[in-house]
Amino acid sequence: MLSLTCTVEPKLANHNRCFFIEFFVPERWSLNKQGLIRGVMQERFRTWFPLRKGEAGLVFSLGFILFANYAAMGITKVVSVSGFLSEVKDHYILLVWAVDMVLLILATGVQSLIVDRFDRMKLLAGVLMAFAALYALLPLTFLIDGFPSSVGYTLIYLLNDQQWRFFPVVFWILVNDIYDPATGRRVMPVIAVFSFIGTIAGLAVAAVDAQLSFGTINLLLVNAGIFLTAWLVTQIRMRTVKLPPPIVVSDSMKETLTEGWEFIKTVPAFAYLALGMLATGSVMTVLLFDSLSDAKLDLGGGFQSFYALYNLAIAIASIFMQGFSARLIEKISLKRSFLIQPFVMLLSTIVNFIFPGFLSSSVSQGVSRASYDTLDLSARKAFQAMVPNEKRGRVSMFIDSYLPSTGTIIGSLVTFGILLFGLSFGLGRDLYTRIYLGAGVAFAILAFYSAFRVRATYEQSMLNWQLKRRTRGSSVLDKLDFGDQGK
Repeated sequence: MLSLTCTVEPKLANHNRCFFIEFFVPERWSLNKQGLIRGVMQERFRTWFPLRKGEAGLVFSLGFILFANYAAMGITKVVSVSGFLSEVKDHYILLVWAVDMVLLILATGVQSLIVDRFDRMKLLAGVLMAFAALYALLPLTFLIDGFPSSVGYTLIYLLNDQQWRFFPVVFWILVNDIYDPATGRRVMPVIAVFSFIGTIAGLAVAAVDAQLSFGTINLLLVNAGIFLTAWLVTQIRMRTVKLPPPIVVSDSMKETLTEGWEFIKTVPAFAYLALGMLATGSVMTVLLFDSLSDAKLDLGGGFQSFYALYNLAIAIASIFMQGFSARLIEKISLKRSFLIQPFVMLLSTIVNFIFPGFLSSSVSQGVSRASYDTLDLSARKAFQAMVPNEKRGRVSMFIDSYLPSTGTIIGSLVTFGILLFGLSFGLGRDLYTRIYLGAGVAFAILAFYSAFRVRATYEQSMLNWQLKRRTRGSSVLDKLDFGDQGK
């Protein structure tokens, strides 16, 4: 039986209304019950996906493109790392990371010349087509007789990591152009969920490959097809998207980089955020290497299966964290949200230092990665939305690419130097592991200090002339209300 209660004030009783009347609906009226259940489900859906009328088509098109990128990354991430570690000693991957970041910085320098000058929809389509072509060509490295497989896996890893840093910058700058800050705060977490769904799909394929051995060549061709499909979505589903006209400038690469850096130096909160991103890149590198090294030592041939399932667990956890990231930022305020990631990294490195081993390193890196890809990413993107459109691309390049990449180089070289010293002088693995984890703790303390300074200089930075937009409209401060009042 279905019980409903109708309650109104007595003065409304003479208008055919009810007053504290309880009645029962027979079970055979199942359609009404189904309607109520459907209403509850729709309300739950709106809570997780707070979209308004007319927004779903574009949001889900953008979501699919993000899904495609992360699905392809999930497939090759596991294959490239496990393949590389099976061919060479684990600490040499630190040098690969350092070289990878140098290449990324150079590629980003070229990217910075075009990101604020060309139509960003065409730029995204061009990036998708370029990745499709590269993944279609990579199988040749495994088909050519005598070509070292270790080099082939290194090339896959380099492409995968360039994709991880390069693609999101182009994509999120485009999203920031499409939506105003207030709308972006509401829809960006919805779009970001697709990155985790794509990661889960890609890692699931990699996990199955560990058991069934589809082969590296077939997986690379699958990635090429994924990017080609995403390119078709941009051509078919997003043709009507209207964007601000590109900025007509003729700056050199040096001038372009200088302008972005000058903005960051001039706005105190962005300057401290930049320092924090540099330290974050170093900490995340130390944690990642420690987890890979411990897993390879303890698991041996079962590494690929573990690595796929491990990253799958991180992706699933990230989906749940992303679901409440916007609400958490709104509750504690944007300026305080930058304290979350440094605190998580500091706690993780300290725990890993005190309790070394396979389980500790895996959990420490996993928690830090999930926090970085959800809460920290959402906070950074909301903060970058305050940057004027004509400068946003170059500022985003520094915050999301140059500085984390430089931090990765620092973390890789420091860790490799400690390992080389330890191996040369016959130090035990436990000893040199604690030394580079101690360096990670130092980097995490620097990141924590930087986050405190972001919080302290937030209001002062909002008054900086650099944040004044050329475009008409209401103040971005009015649109981005993260609950700072009275706090």
